[in-house]
Amino acid sequence: MRVKAVKMEIINHGIEHSQYFQGCGTSFSVFNICYTGAGSNAKEAYEDAVEQCYQSEIDSKSLDRILPTKPKGIRVRDKVPAKFQKEELNEIYWYVSIRLKLQEII
Repeated sequence: MRVKAVKMEIINHGIEHSQYFQGCGTSFSVFNICYTGAGSNAKEAYEDAVEQCYQSEIDSKSLDRILPTKPKGIRVRDKVPAKFQKEELNEIYWYVSIRLKLQEII
């Protein structure tokens, strides 16, 4: 079964410790699937989520049309503070999710 993305939503969760991040889902929404990326800043986390989208079974042309290359509110300057990045056991990341509404390709 081939599917394409017809609608999307970007959620910028911000900074969270990996053990306490609640995640993101699609319950009570119009979306079918969700991908969450993590990184040291918002842009890196968004790019991680986008990469996960492209590694899935979703039609890549539909993702090209729907996913912005520079989404509003996703910036490099929104980042995990340096004091948390220097720690040896760093488990604090910036999280961004992409929710997609999918449609079967006939």
